[in-house]
Amino acid sequence: MRTVYVVTMWSGGRPAKKWKSFEYPKLLPQGTGVEFICCETKLKVQIIGSISVEEYESGKEDLEMGLYHELNNEKSSTKEKETSTPNNIERIF
Repeated sequence: MRTVYVVTMWSGGRPAKKWKSFEYPKLLPQGTGVEFICCETKLKVQIIGSISVEEYESGKEDLEMGLYHELNNEKSSTKEKETSTPNNIERIF
């Protein structure tokens, strides 16, 4: 799994814009903002003002989604077993 940092710019107490970065944002020399490289655009971004940085583990969503799909498949297979059809009828789909 890889660490992903989500940088949020705040305006009026609400999140205005969010970016993702694989590296922890560096503090600007003035100390009023941060600098990082955006994952989506691969461009350097500098933000000045009210910001927050959150750290996440990437790949976690994939694991959760994989587990979710497995659980759904198990539920659907048990439903199929409960409502089984006679042996002389085959499902096409």
